[in-house]
Amino acid sequence: MAQDPDVLVRARANLWRGREAVGGRLTLTRERLEFRAHGLNIDTALLGIAVEDIADIRKHRSYGFIPNGLTVTLASGIEYRFVVGKRDRFIAAVQDLTV
Repeated sequence: MAQDPDVLVRARANLWRGREAVGGRLTLTRERLEFRAHGLNIDTALLGIAVEDIADIRKHRSYGFIPNGLTVTLASGIEYRFVVGKRDRFIAAVQDLTV
């Protein structure tokens, strides 16, 4: 399978939507952070965030102690929480893009 040259980081992830942890894939390109849910979820809506709209990206601990959380805060104040591997790579790549 060929690598997409536009993709900087990609990993399996869960996006918290209310009480549901929606499973899918988180992808970062130079322009967008995108979450695509897999079809087994109740809520399968695509989430696309322009990199220029990201005000902050940081680690958090799921359930207060599991070191696998990633919080993305938009300039509008909207916050998205993910459970994701490679969170350090996502953070570094977004910070490189927003400098």
